[in-house]
Amino acid sequence: MTEDDKDKAQRRMSVDASKSTQRPDDGIVEPAQPDASMSPALQAHIGRQVRAMFDSVAEEPVPEHLLRLLKDLDDSGEK
Repeated sequence: MTEDDKDKAQRRMSVDASKSTQRPDDGIVEPAQPDASMSPALQAHIGRQVRAMFDSVAEEPVPEHLLRLLKDLDDSGEK
């Protein structure tokens, strides 16, 4: 990857504060409306691709060590 490519990637990943709204009471920054330059068809396509990538992850079983941790936390809260 060239330096120019790295610069372009960094610019794409940076948050544009002018496209966000910040609620003064809690400091949470909420994204503004989607960029109008992205067509609804493109948005739908991206959504399908992201769901296809992560659906399989959501269907994986919870690892045993995490189940034990959750049980231990539940048990400690009941005392």
